[in-house]
Amino acid sequence: MKFILGSRIRLLALGCLLSLVVPLATLGQHLETVGGAVSFNVTQTRVTPLSIDLGSYTLLTGKDASRDDDVGYRLAVYGRWQIAQSHFFVQPELGYTSSRGQTYFLTHYRLPSSLGPDVEIFSHSLHRWELAALAGLHTGRHTYVLAGPVLAFNRRESIEVNPQYPITAVYSSLYQSVEPVELLGQVGVGVTFGRFDFNLRIEQSLTPYTRRFTFDGGTYGYRQQIRQGLFTAGILLYKAKPQPAAGREQPPY
Repeated sequence: MKFILGSRIRLLALGCLLSLVVPLATLGQHLETVGGAVSFNVTQTRVTPLSIDLGSYTLLTGKDASRDDDVGYRLAVYGRWQIAQSHFFVQPELGYTSSRGQTYFLTHYRLPSSLGPDVEIFSHSLHRWELAALAGLHTGRHTYVLAGPVLAFNRRESIEVNPQYPITAVYSSLYQSVEPVELLGQVGVGVTFGRFDFNLRIEQSLTPYTRRFTFDGGTYGYRQQIRQGLFTAGILLYKAKPQPAAGREQPPY
């Protein structure tokens, strides 16, 4: 079942990408670039509430003060099409992101309680396929700004529940709380040098990464947002040559 669901999600992402690219193919003479990119990500995950009482366990989501030290990467392929003869462009992307979420603490007391609580560490691993529909403006010969929505297909982690280790049931519930589909937004600035394409982006959840989870017959609010800073380095596999107009060469926007 997981394989079938994963295949359907990948087919949906491919279909969405084709729905963006095929109409643009009729504007082939305005294709500017086709490229591949890798990004270094700095990830923040914000959760409310800061403490969740699960009876024998307490989930503490606000104890890790180092919110900006979770890192990962993003791989992407993209095309950039000029709109008519303007400086505006559209840029569909297909990407894959892998990162680590913020560390949370799961505490529970042993008997006798004088021994103090046991503390376990928990964090989500963020793995997802992304379909971005970006648009931008060339602000100069080599510079640009861009922004747009990102549709993410999140992968849920899983763990086998072991009755001898009841805490595995908590982990399983938290893993299953990840929303399979999430909407995010990106905004960024970039610069090109020859066939190299660099940009800085900020990405923010528009819908939650998690909303709630169920454990031991109860449902608990567990609203989690994602924010990322991305430093992206790309290589242009194709770059259109400037087209002359009215007896002179146009700027290569």
